[in-house]
Amino acid sequence: MPLSRYDFEVLAYLERKGRQEYSIRDISDDLCISGVAIMKCLDELRQTGRIDVFGPEYCITGKGLEVLEPYRVRRAVILAAGFGSRMMPATADRPKPMVSVNGVRIIDTLLDALVKNGITEITIVRGYKKEKLDELLIKYPFLRFIDNDDYAKTNNISSAVLALDEIREGCYICEADLYITEPAVITKYQYSSNILGSYSLETDDWSFRMKDGYISEYQKGNTYCYNYYGISYWTPDDCKKLRRDFPDVFSEDGGKDVFWELVPLVLRKDNYKVEIRQCRKQDIMEIDNYYELNQLDKSYTL
Repeated sequence: MPLSRYDFEVLAYLERKGRQEYSIRDISDDLCISGVAIMKCLDELRQTGRIDVFGPEYCITGKGLEVLEPYRVRRAVILAAGFGSRMMPATADRPKPMVSVNGVRIIDTLLDALVKNGITEITIVRGYKKEKLDELLIKYPFLRFIDNDDYAKTNNISSAVLALDEIREGCYICEADLYITEPAVITKYQYSSNILGSYSLETDDWSFRMKDGYISEYQKGNTYCYNYYGISYWTPDDCKKLRRDFPDVFSEDGGKDVFWELVPLVLRKDNYKVEIRQCRKQDIMEIDNYYELNQLDKSYTL
């Protein structure tokens, strides 16, 4: 029997935090669930043997871990085929994800966050300077590569189409050029399809709003909205839909010029209910050009 949303959120929270002293207010504030609902949920979880309570301390039990297991994420697809022209000259001999910022490659921040959560079934779709990504195998020997030799002629939907066989069983789909400063944006367990977003009063970048609990109005430029970040999770059922809808859109007139996320958020939006998973702006740095790279790492001279 599937877990309720509250049971899932509390169990995943306790698994992540470990045995320690908690207050109802702490859990309520962190999960954005009312204190009354948290108390009721904790009592039910204790009665069903899914958590243990030792005074003010709570911890998840083996039974709790067992019921969480169907929600565990083991797979990720990373789209890393693009050129990164605005990062020249840093990308003259390497793709943007392989550019180092203060000694750390951009893509390592994502890979380390995935590996920390036990996610090692990772496929990277590569294109520009693709052989440079072989260097990742020294640190991450389990990586698998798919080559997109049409990266310069198509948008990133072509990479998603090439990775269809890997988008299954519940899967992260991530863009490779995000510098992650808060690894907790990747989590071990996921309940529903979602995309990371940080709240913004106004933006001229890609963004979305929320309607009835789900993403709406995905567009470039907006007010009272959420900035889009290219880190998403898709349930097994939605993975099946993506495997159907990606090639369908790709085959249409103009389909090769589409960003992959436009498929579930705009072009086939009626097929999906995608939540916003909120993060802070400082959790992820989008380095859009060489000037911004220089501001973060002064070893790159202007």
